[in-house]
Amino acid sequence: AVGIVVLNQGAKFITDNAVAVSRNLGISRFVIGMLVVSTLAAMPEVLVSIFALEEGASSIALGNGIASNVVTIAFVIGLTAIIVPLKVTREMIMRDAVFLMTATIVASVLLMDGTLSFFEGIALMILFVPYTMNLLLIERVADPKDLEESMEEATIQLELMGHLFGRKIEVRAGIQWLVFGIAWTVMGAQLAVRSILRVTVDFNLDPWLVGITFVAMGTTLPDIAASYHAARRGFGDLALGEGIGANIFTMLLTLGLMGLLRPFEFEPVDVLPLLTVLNLSTFLVLVFMVKDMRISQIGGIILLSTYFGMVVAVLVLAL
Repeated sequence: AVGIVVLNQGAKFITDNAVAVSRNLGISRFVIGMLVVSTLAAMPEVLVSIFALEEGASSIALGNGIASNVVTIAFVIGLTAIIVPLKVTREMIMRDAVFLMTATIVASVLLMDGTLSFFEGIALMILFVPYTMNLLLIERVADPKDLEESMEEATIQLELMGHLFGRKIEVRAGIQWLVFGIAWTVMGAQLAVRSILRVTVDFNLDPWLVGITFVAMGTTLPDIAASYHAARRGFGDLALGEGIGANIFTMLLTLGLMGLLRPFEFEPVDVLPLLTVLNLSTFLVLVFMVKDMRISQIGGIILLSTYFGMVVAVLVLAL
């Protein structure tokens, strides 16, 4: 519990300082801003999976890498839609939702052979290129006012991610506190991973079940907190954009870095329920967005249920 709290408080330090540091360094372009937001949002998931892999817990690492995306869809997008229906723009569908569906399918195909190799990690990392190129294209053709609004929305996302456990304490002292936040997050990730491994052994728990529940939920807390406060303040559409962006980066960064740093093998049958639910939930998000240009409360309930369906599937398989 302490590890999870430290991990998320480190993420809070990072998000509280990111905007100020970006401005001080002169980073104000749309592409850089959007990439910074999504990368910072994915840091807890990436760090926990990498440390788990380094400790030899590939099941927990991979379970977190896949399940955190389902958690994001269920609790960041689904739960927010239950609180307030989410409006959708055509740009969000074409730029983000379609690319997320593509990245999900590609990652699933690569994982179905029971290995995450070095070259598969490279392939996932390369998928960042078309996404970034698309952002560059949007920056060239979009209205400057629209880009400025997008940057303001990105700023709001980062500020809302500082709302953890219902508290808002801003610390904006500059780059030194950003570095401190990164170090604090790393320490929290190490503490959480080692504690989770100890608990898994002491209580003879299934690593897959631990990975998709305690670990995936713990690493996604900043995104869940941000979406909850966004919905309460009337920024529900920001939660949708942040959720999709976080999933794109979590999918590509986490799995890509795992393959690059420490390739490993696993049983394909273990990841099958996770990948099935992940593809289904991602497809449902795309369908809801295209159908009515919004995600309604009913849609939110359906998306929220996908996570519990995944947990039940893993439990049945384990039994």
